[in-house]
Amino acid sequence: MHRGLWRIGLVLGILCGGAAAQSIETVVYSFGGYENDGAGPTGGVLFDKSGNIFGVTPTGGMFCTQDSGCGTVFELSPSATGWTEQVLYNFCTTGNQYTCPDGSLPYAGLISDSSGNLYGTTTYGGTGTYGTVFRLSPPPNGIGAWTENVLWNFERGKKNNGGSPEYGRLNMDATGNLYGTTGFGGASGVGTVFELSPTGTGTYDFSILHSFAGPDGSHPGYGVAIDKSGNLYGTTCYGGPANSGVVYELTQANGAWTETVLYHFNGKSGANPLSSISFDEAGNLYGTFENAGIGDCALGACGGVFKLVTQSGINDQEYSYQFDGQDGGNPPAGVLVDAGTGSVFGTSWNGGPGNVFQLRGRTENVLYQFCSLPDCSDGRYPSFGTIVEHSEQLYGETGSGGVYDEGVVYSISK
Repeated sequence: MHRGLWRIGLVLGILCGGAAAQSIETVVYSFGGYENDGAGPTGGVLFDKSGNIFGVTPTGGMFCTQDSGCGTVFELSPSATGWTEQVLYNFCTTGNQYTCPDGSLPYAGLISDSSGNLYGTTTYGGTGTYGTVFRLSPPPNGIGAWTENVLWNFERGKKNNGGSPEYGRLNMDATGNLYGTTGFGGASGVGTVFELSPTGTGTYDFSILHSFAGPDGSHPGYGVAIDKSGNLYGTTCYGGPANSGVVYELTQANGAWTETVLYHFNGKSGANPLSSISFDEAGNLYGTFENAGIGDCALGACGGVFKLVTQSGINDQEYSYQFDGQDGGNPPAGVLVDAGTGSVFGTSWNGGPGNVFQLRGRTENVLYQFCSLPDCSDGRYPSFGTIVEHSEQLYGETGSGGVYDEGVVYSISK
């Protein structure tokens, strides 16, 4: 990874390929088809080696139905005749969405380890009421129910704890340490980057790697990315000189972590990054910002996609694609960088039911427009979470639409 000064380009890219033929979409699963199913999937999907899909829904499920349900973990399994869903876990077995000890409202996607355990976060619940980190373990020999264990309870307002992990999925290093962010908590109450380290006895030690203070960023909501050297990268929605968010790096030396602000958004050409960080093969950083830019969208312009590069070395190109409101805007949380072609894939939803887009340099091509089928049975409003690639197809989620208007998992051709 390049070190030193970074910059973000402000070159406008408005060459939309609207005339291109639309890609083919397939609805993998429509939620809400039977009682106690999940609803409103978010956070992105996870594939295992067998091609099964795992994910979360922040609502739906068997419990706290007075609050529209407190969420599920689901699995989709392929077969010759289609996909079959199984709800692996229903959150909030007792209590309400704030008091249930096992957590509630999982917004972030899942990660897995080599044993097939799933790891994630909930935004509320737990003994501290402000979210949990959980592990979901498969049954022995594949027979029986999955088992949930709460690895950490968050408690907002505590300087030595975080509060309300939100949309960013956890990340895991080679030794099994878990990394993530909370939107609140820490020394100044405006968010943390945390680490959970396995002790070898089934428990985890919790440590705050960085507490944000405002000028260096505030309210990180989308997790951290890890580069090959073990450095952590992320975004904050607010903070910095213009209070419009920052891109930051955390590096470790002699057991201590140090934050460097790589870029702060100025509130005019870009504001409020709402994404995790993606890398290309050259080590450049990609993400999305929600507001500002050139468009005329209702919430202070339409947002865009940024690419952040170092000022030294050979990779001295940069751009910021800014949506104009015609073919979308406000991209929700992250982009997929294709290592083979250099294309950037993502979703946007402002001003309509949403779409899946491809950027080639500064040119946008809308691959698929949602609600292209009657009653939006193909889905609408793409969910938070980066789309993923599997077997030459792109997979993602929508928060509503589908047969029962409770969201879908979809795939489209690239």
